[in-house]
Amino acid sequence: MTTIPLVTQPLDDVNVNENANNTTINLFQHFDDPFTTGRVARFELVDSSLGGGVTNVLLFDQEGAGAPATVNNFANYVEDGDYVNSIIHRSVPEFIVQGGGFTVNDLQVGDVPADEPVVNEFSADRSNLRGTIAMAKLGNDPNSATNQWFFNLADNSENLDNQNGGFTVFGQVLGEADLAPVDAIANLPFINATNVDPAFTNLPIIATDPDNPVVEGDNNLVRYSGISIAQQDELEFEVVNNSNPDLVGVSLEGGELTLDYAADLRGTADITIQATDLLGDSVEDTFSITVGNGGVVVDPDPSEDDLTVYRFLNNDTGAHLYTTSQIERNSILDLPNYDPEGASYVSIDSLTGNPEPTPVYRFLNENSGTHLYTISDIEKESVEKNLPHFSLESASFFAYQEQQPGTIPIYRFYNTDTGAHFYTPSQVERDSVRDNLPNYDSEGIAYYAFPIENVI
Repeated sequence: MTTIPLVTQPLDDVNVNENANNTTINLFQHFDDPFTTGRVARFELVDSSLGGGVTNVLLFDQEGAGAPATVNNFANYVEDGDYVNSIIHRSVPEFIVQGGGFTVNDLQVGDVPADEPVVNEFSADRSNLRGTIAMAKLGNDPNSATNQWFFNLADNSENLDNQNGGFTVFGQVLGEADLAPVDAIANLPFINATNVDPAFTNLPIIATDPDNPVVEGDNNLVRYSGISIAQQDELEFEVVNNSNPDLVGVSLEGGELTLDYAADLRGTADITIQATDLLGDSVEDTFSITVGNGGVVVDPDPSEDDLTVYRFLNNDTGAHLYTTSQIERNSILDLPNYDPEGASYVSIDSLTGNPEPTPVYRFLNENSGTHLYTISDIEKESVEKNLPHFSLESASFFAYQEQQPGTIPIYRFYNTDTGAHFYTPSQVERDSVRDNLPNYDSEGIAYYAFPIENVI
């Protein structure tokens, strides 16, 4: 069976101020394996030549999806040492191997003392599939399980899930290596030893001559030196993606995630956490981190930018690019197909203005190589959701959604031939585009910014 872990509570986005203290998150409050709390039973055979001799079983002890009463019943026998020198007394090829009911010492067979029966906790979500362990019980009595259990060698769900109230699966081997001893037992020859006990119809034998299996001593029987139970973390966590490691360092210790923010940097990062259960199944969840400015993505080094928005014309596409980054500006100046058209208008410092300015998001149209700029969160979300060929590059600069004292409108046009957008603060240029370029559709005012002459 597959026990896929769950995201029980999605990881919340994190918003902190610049130079904030570390954030810690308890991941066990967000992820869970609904079947188990992480208890693992170790079945250790006396004869390690049988597939390595050790079978580790994940116990399904969690309330709800698990079988907690059944696991606690099994654990009582383990803690009392009742399974020391217990034997596999029944082996049915391609069906089950069964134990838990008998011990042997110097060929003296003893009964494992039975506690009170446990209530049947069968669930179709814990089906009798290969590699699972389930409780044995009396016929026509669903609530009669005590000390005996069996490993399923095959998919027995059609049979065992549908008779006698269903047989309660309470664990599963951790992996193929843990199933190897069980398969090795199943491959042993067996004898009918009902003269010793009526239950020994298919008693597996470790025989020197498989064609003539005989019992000459305890070593000819499949014995467990003991069974023990240990607690493990039910989930293991891994950071599988950090989109901005320069902004935030991410570390894990057990189930505690620590976010360590870089000094004097602002921006955003997406973090993806993977939770893997003890059976190797995984689930992921992603959350966003915003450092400073209420979610605005800015260049990690503010000294490299100024407030001026520079405009370039791409002669190959006829589209324009706008940037406040001095590094990007200087890099574009080296590109022969881009002509600088000067300073277009002035961006707004995110720490000034009243009300606070809004980020202008820049998208790259990967099909055309052109850019789209928007101040609208609704448009931003629509582009991200519906236009897979548009990739968000950053929040390029800041502007106002509504006109403020001293600001001017920035007009936006759509080029129906190329799919590119054009922006201008000039009313003269706006009117010229409207009057002379029929392939440009006016989309109104994109946002408000300061004119160049207002730069101090």
